[in-house]
Amino acid sequence: MLKRIDYKIKNVELSKNINLLGNILGKVVKEQEGIKLYNKIEQIRFLSKASRGAKNKKKIKLNETKKFRQLISSIKKLNSKESLIIARSFSKFLNFSNLAESLDNVHKIDEKKNQKKQESDSFIVLEDAIEKLIKKKATSKEQFYQCAKNLKVDLVLTAHPTEVKRRTLIQKYTEVNNLLEKFNKSRIFKIKNIIKEKDTLERNLHEEITSIWKTDELKRLKPTPVEEAKWGLAVIEDSLWNAVPKIISRYDKAIQDYTGKKLPTDYSPLLFGSWMGGDRDGNPNVTAKITQEVILLSRWEAANLYEREFTKIIQKLSMHECSNIIKKKSKNSHEPYRTYLRPVRDKLKTTQKEIELFLNEKKPLNNTLVIQSINEIINPLNVVYKSLYEIKCEAIADGSILDLLRRAHTFGLNLVKLDIRQEASRHKKLMTNICKHLGLGDFNNWSEGEKNNFLSSEFNSKRPLISKAMKFDKDDSETWATFKMISKLPKECMGAYVISMASKVSDILTVLVLQKKSGIKSCLRTVPLFETLLDLQNASKVVDQLYNIPWYLKCFKKNQEVMIGYSDSSKDAGKLAASWAQYRAQEELQTVSNKFNVNLTLFHGRGGSVGRGGGPIYEALLSQPPGTVNGHTRVTEQGEVIQQKYATESLAEYNLGTYIGSVLEATLSPPIKPKKQWRKLMDEMSKISSKDYRSNLNDKDFLRYYFKITPQKILEKLSIGSRPTKRNKSKGIESLRAIPWVFAWTQIRFLLTAWLGTFKALNFGIKNRNILKEMVVKWPFFNAQMDMLDMVLVKTDQRVSKFYEECLGDKNLNITGERLRKELLSLTKVNKQIIPKYIIEKRKEYRKSIRIRNTYAEVLNILQADIMKKLNKSKLEIKDKKYLKDAMLITIAGIAAAMKNVG
Repeated sequence: MLKRIDYKIKNVELSKNINLLGNILGKVVKEQEGIKLYNKIEQIRFLSKASRGAKNKKKIKLNETKKFRQLISSIKKLNSKESLIIARSFSKFLNFSNLAESLDNVHKIDEKKNQKKQESDSFIVLEDAIEKLIKKKATSKEQFYQCAKNLKVDLVLTAHPTEVKRRTLIQKYTEVNNLLEKFNKSRIFKIKNIIKEKDTLERNLHEEITSIWKTDELKRLKPTPVEEAKWGLAVIEDSLWNAVPKIISRYDKAIQDYTGKKLPTDYSPLLFGSWMGGDRDGNPNVTAKITQEVILLSRWEAANLYEREFTKIIQKLSMHECSNIIKKKSKNSHEPYRTYLRPVRDKLKTTQKEIELFLNEKKPLNNTLVIQSINEIINPLNVVYKSLYEIKCEAIADGSILDLLRRAHTFGLNLVKLDIRQEASRHKKLMTNICKHLGLGDFNNWSEGEKNNFLSSEFNSKRPLISKAMKFDKDDSETWATFKMISKLPKECMGAYVISMASKVSDILTVLVLQKKSGIKSCLRTVPLFETLLDLQNASKVVDQLYNIPWYLKCFKKNQEVMIGYSDSSKDAGKLAASWAQYRAQEELQTVSNKFNVNLTLFHGRGGSVGRGGGPIYEALLSQPPGTVNGHTRVTEQGEVIQQKYATESLAEYNLGTYIGSVLEATLSPPIKPKKQWRKLMDEMSKISSKDYRSNLNDKDFLRYYFKITPQKILEKLSIGSRPTKRNKSKGIESLRAIPWVFAWTQIRFLLTAWLGTFKALNFGIKNRNILKEMVVKWPFFNAQMDMLDMVLVKTDQRVSKFYEECLGDKNLNITGERLRKELLSLTKVNKQIIPKYIIEKRKEYRKSIRIRNTYAEVLNILQADIMKKLNKSKLEIKDKKYLKDAMLITIAGIAAAMKNVG
């Protein structure tokens, strides 16, 4: 593994980078751990490769099985310290491979931009999407421009715990990326010095990889919500802050080249939200006090970043010619721009100091000294921008000034607008206790009509609902404190109020009433989150009833946001049934909204894994129901996906461009409407899939398999998030959150949450083979579902899951595992029967890197199963137990790196 890498692929540059990183990692392991252990690592790598390498099918059982058993035997013989070192080696190599692949993707994008060549829809860049739309001539130039200048992509960063790497190591891996990127760029201009440059690169990489090896990769303490928020803000500072003006500038140029019109200076197609420090659903660690602290930290970081940019601009604007407005404001100063902008820069400095005094020394915040609105930054920049145009300095105006204006319109007062999320039952509980105190009866037992009439009356009433004399328990006090806290914060800092597990109109109206009665002058938009299969099926009925309340529509000026839950619906009904329910819910919600002339924004609660709605964003947006994107979308970016998409400026620029291009294309050239026969078949397959999936959840041995064979108990010990892994103390599957449910099945390479129930559905559907094949080729929604299924099947490894059973199972669990493997094998076969050969061949090329990573992941899987077995033994030396526990956690991180989209 470390000596030479087996990437037999066409991309020479990728192979070179991976070999370079692998060789240096090998050198570091030799230096730090010795040649003997290094040779063991090489032997294990060789056996893993050999156990998969037979091309002749007749040799598979004889050769591969023999090598696989030798691999298992070698791993079983390792002592606890050796297990730890080998786990670290393979885990780090997989992280380096991912890094090299990400860098290679960026280089491909650069080549595509230079060559102006469209090779594959799956490798979309912003300009490609616009060029494709122009060729289609789907709309006039004016319609195109109007859509482009109103387009909005709102990305919400969440702290969902699937990023297992420490931030310290993330930064070190980023430095390795930067070294490789710098080398690849510099050699273009310095061909003569290529040997010298390569020597310098290798020396710097050796230093950085040595530092990585000597750094503890495990998070020893769970992060607090504040620390999670700091991590999110660091992503903005490290990459998004500079990527945003770059991608908007490219977007502006592409639009201008086609329509002849520039985008307005007061516009950005991008917004950023966050749940870090605002998501209190099932997380008692997020309190009103914590949320307030997170918002102030965000404002401090924003002031810091804006101050840096103002300092650069002040240094740049040394000219003395200016507009009359600036001349008057600067009192005829010889350096008018500097004189005009310094007070803004000084107030940004003061803002930081005041927030520091409040947070560190508990001194009252003097709001008169603090920036209270982003307009305090935007307005003076607009004046400077216009003045520079007046004096023919358009190049400066459209450079650093416009870049900062675009940042201000994107990031606002506190970089990310913070959403508040809370479960509907918490609001209902508070309202029930309020009504009891007022002698109005038991709100919880009222009919839905009675609740809605009462809530409508209260919203329009000026009387206070809650008096100081009321006494609440801890939960109600905290729920009410959250509303009171919101009332004291600048509206610009806040995003939406998301109601999880919403199922009725009263769930939404209760939040509105509590907002108004707490003193919030302008209510946060109230967003119901429909999560379970039943709630998705009823979503349009609930929203229809909501729209029939005139004062509600007036309150939000006929704008409504609805969140679609991908995680819990998949856990509830299985991937196929949940995906179809999500599709139908979106269609029906759009139809209802059109009926009432309401501007609907769909908020997609997507995770990283396929089981939670993950996958390439281009395919995802182009497979939404036609007419539901409408120039705007809101999407969660969760866990390890944030680092995969935004770790560096170049990656961030690419992914932001993909979002903008995808939304534009989905709006102006939406996918076709599904035929009636397609819909009918999907309805039938969905029912079959859901029934089969749920029958497994009701099987005691199936659930016992999950709790005993997967490392779900150990996942709870990973310090990767501030939120508990369960909603409550119940031992049932219903209390378990969707993330650890998916994560655990991914670890043992069953990836069951993404395919269970699908075989019986497709086996039924294949009776209508022609219809099914037509759906694959012509219907983007179904094509995307089958593409993600194919990726999942490539990542599964049946012999690995079988080895977990060998280590941890019993007779009944082995029978359960065998049954599931038979179903998986049958699914693989039926999948090949459905998918046309040219698509299968195309996908093989896409999946090459997955198959290569499987060789290295397999070692970690065998290590993990063996370690779990050893940890179950009662007699272990304290030192051995510590080594094995650390090795176990590192295998989890390494397998996550190999699988990429895990949470």
